[in-house]
Amino acid sequence: MERLLQKVSLAIVVMAFICLGAVEQSYGIDYTIADLGTLGGTHSAANGINNSGQVVGESHIPGNTAVHAFLYSRGVMTDLGTLGGIFSHGTGINDSGQVVGRSNFNGDDTDWRAFLYSGGVMTDLGTLGGMDSFGNGINNSGQVVGWSELSGDDTDYQAFLYSGGVMTDLGTLGGTLSSGTGINDLGQVVGWSYITGDTAGHAFLYYAGGWTDLGTLGGTHSEATGINNSGEVVGESFITGGEHRHAFLYSGGEMHDLGTLGGTFSRANGINNSGQVVGESFITGGGTVHAFLYSGGVMTDLNTLLPSGSGWDYLMIANAINDQGQIVGEGLINGEFHAFLMSPMTPPQQLDNILSFFDSSASAGTLAGSGPGNSAKGRLKALKNMIEAAGQLISAGDTAGACQQLLDAYQRTDGLPRPPDFVAGEAASELAAMIQDLRTNLGCD
Repeated sequence: MERLLQKVSLAIVVMAFICLGAVEQSYGIDYTIADLGTLGGTHSAANGINNSGQVVGESHIPGNTAVHAFLYSRGVMTDLGTLGGIFSHGTGINDSGQVVGRSNFNGDDTDWRAFLYSGGVMTDLGTLGGMDSFGNGINNSGQVVGWSELSGDDTDYQAFLYSGGVMTDLGTLGGTLSSGTGINDLGQVVGWSYITGDTAGHAFLYYAGGWTDLGTLGGTHSEATGINNSGEVVGESFITGGEHRHAFLYSGGEMHDLGTLGGTFSRANGINNSGQVVGESFITGGGTVHAFLYSGGVMTDLNTLLPSGSGWDYLMIANAINDQGQIVGEGLINGEFHAFLMSPMTPPQQLDNILSFFDSSASAGTLAGSGPGNSAKGRLKALKNMIEAAGQLISAGDTAGACQQLLDAYQRTDGLPRPPDFVAGEAASELAAMIQDLRTNLGCD
C-alpha cells in the first residue's frame, strides 16, 4: 500500500491541481439529470460513458467497507466485483460494453491490476513484469491503455498498450515514468511522461511507434486525459508562471488554453467526437469545485444547466461526455456525493417541458394573460396555442416554421413594448428564456 501511495503522490505532483473561480454562461440546451445511486454505500462516482448511455465508475458497497467498480445500464447499477481483492474502479467503457479499470487481486488492498470486463467476466491484464498495473482507457477495438510497473522494479512504471492479448511497453518521452490515459479508435494514445532528465512531465501523443511531446501552456508540467477520433486532445497544464493549471485543447498542432470558470484552475477530463469538452474548475472565490462543459468556445458551469428543482446541491466533476452530449461525473445530493448522468433534452422534450411549466405557472398564478378580463384569458390561451403549434411543426420536421412560430411566441413574452406581451407575472421571464433556449437548440437564427 505504501508503494501505491508513493506512486499516487508522484502522480499528484505531476498532475494535481489547485483551483479557484466561476462564470455563468447561457448554453441554450435544457438537460435532464439522473442520480445513479450507489451499490449500497454512501458514495459513488461516474468515470466513463459510451454512445449507448452505459456508464461505469465506482461505488461504496453496504457499510462503506469497500469500493467496487459498477456498470450502470438501463436504470440498473451492477456490481462488477473484483479480481479477488477489496477494491475495484471502473475507468472507461467502449460501445460494445467492455469495461476497463483496476482492481486489487491478492485479497487485500496493497497491489493492483488492470482489468478488462467483458461478457460478464473480469480478466486480469497482467503487467510489464512488475507487480502493479492500472487500466485507464479503452477504444471500440478493445485496445486498452494504462500504466504498469516494470520487471524487477516497484518504483518505475510506464505506459502500456494492451491489444490482442499482449501488453506492450510504449516507453517514454525520454524520462523514467509514463502513463497512458486515453486511446481513440485509430489507436492514437495520449497520457503523460517525464521528459529526458525527469525535469518535467509532459502530455504526449503516441501513434504507430512515434511519440509527440504536446508541450505545455507555458509552465513546466502538462497531462493529456482524453482524445477523440479527430485527434483532438484534452488535459491540463501549468500556465506561464508555474503556479496555476488550466484545461487545454490540443488541436491543429497547437495547445489552446480553455480558460477557467473565473478562477485560477481548470482541468479537462474528456472530449467527444463533436469537440465538446468536460471537466472541472473552482468557482469564483474558491472553496468549491464545479463541473463544466466547454462547447462552441464557451465554458459553462454545469450547475447553471441543472433543471429547476433537481435536488442537487452542486455538480463537482464532469469526467466524460459521449457523442449524444450525455455527461457523467460526481455531485452532491442530499449530503452525499453520487454519480450523475446529465442528458440534453431533445426539442420535443424541451417543448413538453415548456408546456408543463406554462400550465403549472398559470395554475399557481405566477403567469397570467396581460390586459383586463376576457382579453387577458384570450391572450394567455393564444400564447399557449402558438407554443403548441410550434410543437406540431417540430413533429412534422418543419424546423423553419417552428423557429418562426417560437420567435412570435418569444416576442410576446420578452418584456419589450413592441409587439406587446401576451402574458405577465413573475414566471413570464423564465418562460421567455425557455422558449429562447428551444430556438437555440433548433438552430434558429
